[in-house]
Amino acid sequence: SIYQNKIAAERLINEQQQMEMKLLAGQINPHFLYNTLEMLRMKALTEGNRSLSKAIQMLGKCMHYVLSNTKSTSTTLKREITYLENYLSIMKMRFGNRLNYSIEIDPKLSLGEIQILPLLIQPVVENAIIHGLEETGEPGLLVLKIKKMQNNRLLITVYDNGIGMDKDTLLKMRSHLDQVPNPNANHGVAMYNINTRIHLYYGPEYGIKILSKPNKCTFVNISIPLVTNGED
Repeated sequence: SIYQNKIAAERLINEQQQMEMKLLAGQINPHFLYNTLEMLRMKALTEGNRSLSKAIQMLGKCMHYVLSNTKSTSTTLKREITYLENYLSIMKMRFGNRLNYSIEIDPKLSLGEIQILPLLIQPVVENAIIHGLEETGEPGLLVLKIKKMQNNRLLITVYDNGIGMDKDTLLKMRSHLDQVPNPNANHGVAMYNINTRIHLYYGPEYGIKILSKPNKCTFVNISIPLVTNGED
């Protein structure tokens, strides 16, 4: 009918407009962003604001790492940790005393030689801060631990002493690890994406496990194989 054809035409126009918007967004040149950040950093420095200058510098480093690894399947654990240190430093500036954190890594691990999927840990850390610690409104603690386990596995644990989850919420969160969550959902999307990437790249025997106690803490354990290639 004419009515159905009109609806189909409007839908096509809407989809085309959305595609054009995405293309325009994708055309923002990373060099433009880096150069703008560097200009802002130098301006802050010349005006004597060293803390702002440092924050801008760390943001630039975070952006560079993300943009250079969007299509990559491997980076060193050393680079991933450096990225996390910059990210957490920025978050510390944002939250102040409400965010306290530590990074504890097994000293026997050769960080420059271990290869992992990039951008694997930061979304879990962000989840812990935004959904775990921030919602308490009180000072909180985040701990990132990395150690070698039996069967040549690498265990990455993100702990927070935030709001935690009750049994029902935890079960729902666990179910989201293997089921595509609603794209508009507040929880679960990042965890699903990470778990799926791990399964696709390393195999179904690896992935995410979540433990939590309401009003006490949450542990997110990421299990991947320990892969080295001798590169620094």
